[in-house]
Amino acid sequence: MGGYDETPEMFAESIRGFATEGLLNMVGGCCGTGPEFIRAVKKAVAGVPRRVVPESKHMTMLSGLTEFLFSDIIRFVNVGERCNISGSIQFKKLI
Repeated sequence: MGGYDETPEMFAESIRGFATEGLLNMVGGCCGTGPEFIRAVKKAVAGVPRRVVPESKHMTMLSGLTEFLFSDIIRFVNVGERCNISGSIQFKKLI
């Protein structure tokens, strides 16, 4: 069905990388990750501290390609969508 070809060890190695980089608060599996996957993940992250959640700045933040923080010196921001001319328009072949 899904065509997943990672072994429990491969999956756990990837998860360990995310954990040691400080990117995870919790981890688990989804469909296809049976008990052997969960055991491998548990072993891989044992002893790795969970991510420290940064303190909130209590500011409005938007993100696109980069983060944008509103501040007291910014009086007006116009937020909208941009049209990607090469990806948004679909042409249909007329038969």
